[in-house]
Amino acid sequence: MGRIVGFLPFAASLLLATSLQASAPRIALRGTIELPASVTDAAGRDVPIAGISGVTWFAADRYAAVLDNSDLIVCFRLTLSAGGEPLAISDVEVVRLRETHDYEDIAPWPASSVDGGTRHQEDDAGRRVLVCEEDTPAIRGVSLDDGGLGEALPLPGILRSRRPNRGLEALALDPDHRHLWTATEEALADDGPPATADAGTVVRITRVPLPGGDDRVTAAQFAYAVDPPHRFAPVFGGTPLSGLVALAALGSGRLLVLERSGAPGLPPFAGRIHFVDTTDCADVSAIAGGLAALGTCRVAKQRLWEDSLGVNLEGMCLGPRLASGDRALVTVADNGGIGGPNRIVCFTIAEPAATAPLPALALAALAAGGLALAGFLAGRFGSP
Repeated sequence: MGRIVGFLPFAASLLLATSLQASAPRIALRGTIELPASVTDAAGRDVPIAGISGVTWFAADRYAAVLDNSDLIVCFRLTLSAGGEPLAISDVEVVRLRETHDYEDIAPWPASSVDGGTRHQEDDAGRRVLVCEEDTPAIRGVSLDDGGLGEALPLPGILRSRRPNRGLEALALDPDHRHLWTATEEALADDGPPATADAGTVVRITRVPLPGGDDRVTAAQFAYAVDPPHRFAPVFGGTPLSGLVALAALGSGRLLVLERSGAPGLPPFAGRIHFVDTTDCADVSAIAGGLAALGTCRVAKQRLWEDSLGVNLEGMCLGPRLASGDRALVTVADNGGIGGPNRIVCFTIAEPAATAPLPALALAALAAGGLALAGFLAGRFGSP
């Protein structure tokens, strides 16, 4: 009987993997382009651009990137070809914020949302953003007109148990404009160990309802297992790392997850993009700690892309719909203060074609297979 029961988790895992593959989008690398190393601000001063950690898209060809350990947001225009290849960067300008923080990601501030008791309407679109602060930690609205920051959004208290420089790293606005997605780079101190040379780390992907929204979206957390660091040839001493650095929300609980690993050798960095679907996954909000030890509640993921590219990919956002019908996916590489270029790496994302409801068909097939296997095992291992 133990053999029959053991088939059931296998069948469930097979069903989940089949469903995930059927719904996962496809992504393709389209090219890279460099951002300038510096830009002249409104006062005529030359401002270095270093430490880009997050990027977001507003509309048309307009984007913004945030710099870590700074008081700067960089706005720019990115021209893409019909197929998603980067052609030109223009109109680069900096916005100086009123506070310096370890800003790690940035997202659009949705129209008709509330911040600090003030409701912001459609005409604010593109002039306000949300930023994610790793040091505080906090998520706050920012005015691009004057650099003012609003009140922090309510966040689960457990996120305060972050490790230094491994806290809130990702921020994405869901297409429903009623909630955000965020995550820490590595496991919270209460949840488990950080990544090591041979093991990954387990983080919480958190769904955060926006103020002024409705009751259709509730707060939730999902356990996500980051892969171990990439293989590398050692060059100098140090400890490799691996963590979640960016999210892109596809809607209906589906996410793209950018993982980044670094190593004291060659290649120094590697990026990985995975697809996850949180629909019907276990909400781990009530788990107060030890999440890494609970292997059964993690979301399933499917790798869509992996490469080193010789750059440190840190930010990711969805871009416009292209003439080809695909969607642009834009990532940014942090020069890390090591003299490398500020680079934008462009992909395209294609959603899977509509098909018959595969999960139901797969479930029927698995049920039939399960019964057949159960009958076989009963006859093979049962009493004579």
